[in-house]
Amino acid sequence: MKNLKLIITYIFVLSIVLGNRAYAYDLKGKVHELKLKNGMRWLLVERHQAPVFSGIVMVRVGGADEEQGKTGLAHMFEHMAFKGSSKLGTSDFSKEKPILDQIELTGEEITKQKLQADADKKKLTDLETKMQTLSKKAAQYQIKNEIWEIMSKNGGSEMNAFTSKDMTAYHSSMPINKLGLWMDITSQMVEDPVFREFYTEQKVVLEERRDSIENDPIGKIFEKLLKTAFSEGPYKWPVLGELNDIESFTISDARDFHNRYYVGSNMVGVLVGDFKTNDVEKLIKKYFEGFPKGDLSKNKSFFKSDGGGKVTIEFDAEPAVVLAYHKSTLPNSDEFVFDVMQVLLCDGPTSRLQKQLVYDERIATSVYCTDSYPGSRYDNLFLIFAEPAGSHTTDELSNKIKEAMDRLKKE
Repeated sequence: MKNLKLIITYIFVLSIVLGNRAYAYDLKGKVHELKLKNGMRWLLVERHQAPVFSGIVMVRVGGADEEQGKTGLAHMFEHMAFKGSSKLGTSDFSKEKPILDQIELTGEEITKQKLQADADKKKLTDLETKMQTLSKKAAQYQIKNEIWEIMSKNGGSEMNAFTSKDMTAYHSSMPINKLGLWMDITSQMVEDPVFREFYTEQKVVLEERRDSIENDPIGKIFEKLLKTAFSEGPYKWPVLGELNDIESFTISDARDFHNRYYVGSNMVGVLVGDFKTNDVEKLIKKYFEGFPKGDLSKNKSFFKSDGGGKVTIEFDAEPAVVLAYHKSTLPNSDEFVFDVMQVLLCDGPTSRLQKQLVYDERIATSVYCTDSYPGSRYDNLFLIFAEPAGSHTTDELSNKIKEAMDRLKKE
């Protein structure tokens, strides 16, 4: 591979204001809303074309709810959820639980030792040996991948989870006669994690970060972008978290995070499928109304979006350029303007930037836009990402993009 420089340019402006426009598709007449006593809301849409359903439980917790020094915790639950509960993933939880408690205490001690400048190496080695022994003992009672197996054997598909800056969500599709099973399993996944294999998954997340950020040029671009654009607050770090934070957080940290945010008043469920609303309401109350309501009044994040400038990153990769513009989020109506801009500039071969830069002038191999990076809860960024073609430079490409943006502001 040629030793090429990956060059990234960040251009930050305060705002781009166009006329007030909005578009929406009205589903109000088809959506039935159910609110449980614990504050959890459900949106239900009957759709009788096939005997199936799709369901999702969304928790309003993501990277935007983390604290400096504890980043990456929200994403960790995406991994923990599929490790089971006190009923799932275990052959005998009464025997497994005391071992899990010892693993938690040992993990705390290992973390303390690693954080000390003058760590006792022998003690650390002994603790890590103890952790390996405890993990082997716990494994005797663990049923690997039980959630996946149950769901798959019962026709489950598209079963997964995702974490963003704004939320964590768990979703699947199944035959309609398995709706009760889905609710049972999903309710346990979100409400009853036992942090099984926590420190094993911690290593998995560390490797995930290395692959997607440390060793990936695009990952490096966007990590640097966040640090440049946001001087303070939870938009400053990636969803995966900071390397040192991932290495040091503990089961106790994760439990506190879960108890604070995984509560009824912070959750929304959505079901679409071949069901009768009255029947579904009974199942929802059975499996989800027992969640604690929670108090989110004190969960406020600090935030500052005053960063800007130009940054260049060198990496052994093909060149690329990103232009990032500060923008407001909802309820500011300009949010809808940027939705339109994303389509107008980058959506498809006839969009302005793709047509001009990729097809007509052929100075770019690709152009991509996104209008709410890295999340939508706070004021965020409108991004334009592009890769120059052949001998064309990032400066040439960024100048063309800025000219197109200037024309758009004047229209």
